[in-house]
Amino acid sequence: MWTGVALVVVAAVLTQGISFFTYYYTRHTVEQQTVERTHRDLKEMERINNLKARVESAITSNIGTVEECLNNPQDLYDICVDLVKRNKHIIGSAIALRPGSVTHGNSVIESFAAFAYQADDNGTVMTKHLPYEYQKAEWYERAMANDSACWSEPYRDTGGSDMLIYTFSAPIHNEKNQCIGVFTGDINYKEMVIGNADYEGTFNRMGLWILISQIVSIGLIIIIVWRSVTSIHRVNKLQTDQKLINQELKIASDIQKSMLPTTSPEVNAEHKLDIRMKLLGSSNISADFFDYFYKDNSLVFCLGDVPGSNVRAALMMAINCSVFRTAATIADNSASTISPMAIVKAMNRSFFSTNEAKMFTSLLVGVLNIDTAQLTYCVAGHPQPVILSEENGIRQLDGNPNVPVGVIDEYDYQEECVSLNTDDTLFLYTDGLIETENMAHNTFGIKRMMIRLEKSLENKETPLRIIERMTTDVEKYREETKRMDDAVMVAIKIL
Repeated sequence: MWTGVALVVVAAVLTQGISFFTYYYTRHTVEQQTVERTHRDLKEMERINNLKARVESAITSNIGTVEECLNNPQDLYDICVDLVKRNKHIIGSAIALRPGSVTHGNSVIESFAAFAYQADDNGTVMTKHLPYEYQKAEWYERAMANDSACWSEPYRDTGGSDMLIYTFSAPIHNEKNQCIGVFTGDINYKEMVIGNADYEGTFNRMGLWILISQIVSIGLIIIIVWRSVTSIHRVNKLQTDQKLINQELKIASDIQKSMLPTTSPEVNAEHKLDIRMKLLGSSNISADFFDYFYKDNSLVFCLGDVPGSNVRAALMMAINCSVFRTAATIADNSASTISPMAIVKAMNRSFFSTNEAKMFTSLLVGVLNIDTAQLTYCVAGHPQPVILSEENGIRQLDGNPNVPVGVIDEYDYQEECVSLNTDDTLFLYTDGLIETENMAHNTFGIKRMMIRLEKSLENKETPLRIIERMTTDVEKYREETKRMDDAVMVAIKIL
């Protein structure tokens, strides 16, 4: 009898020991693999984002050179070759022009698509004219249709480099600021793919131990019950922790909202302005921001967008608000009038001195002289503002797009000036508005936004009503689709 009891005890202890060993081994392995995979994926995502930023910077910084050489085809080939040689990740580059848009000598160039590409692993760069109808290619059509830079979907460049690639396209403009072509950079598809490690051997070993544990534990249900109770306690703890995290995120969201301008409509009216804004957030914390203040007879404002909707982007948003005020003060103390260009340059210098995460921010900084209705503004990779005028209609302002803050150190930012009239309304927005997607993954787009603003102008709507109607339209368009990016809208009317 005692032998049987001893065997039962030994079997129970052995089975429990195997079960506990399997449990801790599995948990440790899964946690270790999860951490490793998370770190690897974060590094890969950061690498891809940095790669895209370098390609975008290389293309946009050379747009001016391309536009100066539009009537010299050989120079355009040389620009493409030089770009491929100087950027190891760019395997191909093209300058594709709209047929008949430029001339060479006395002749009109009907079709022109200069293309340079890496011919082999030794760095040999070859050139040719794209042999296919590039006007129908996605990388050409999207950039030309929207007059804005964009990334293509992956595709095989048959007739070009004959590789599976992604293409970044930036629009080219002539002296009349007409979009007449695109300047592109190609990246190998493999460079943009997050790799997966092989965990088959690890999980096979885990499966063996789990199988042994399950077979031995059939007769010891009480151990399973005990472990289930332990798991319930663990889940309850996780739920409690999650609740605390949600509360902290709510506090962070409240703090962010408190950083937005709180000037009352009555105070704005005293300055002969009506200012309204709306934040459409994709999560509890936002990375888009708007701030303004009055200085003498001027309204100084800043609208910005930090890519992403995570904690890092939200912290960068908070820093932006602080840096804007500081930069504006420095610019005010160093000149007789506040210059948006000086503010953006100061913010760019501040970013490069502290931006170890290699993040960037698109900005729109403006100074509106309330007495003269003169608007001076500097765009740093941000969507251009729109003016609603009863006298001149609706129009989107032109100007130098510059590059976002944090991309190129000591970049020579340029500012623009425009005269407004009484009762004109200035509409500002971040790209989250026009990039809102519906169930079919189609974006709201600039065209729909402009149609909505035209109706607002026809109906002589107030800034508050303009914001409300735009919000209704974009939310109706989005339907049940989750908002992927924050959006800020601002309407400023001169009374």
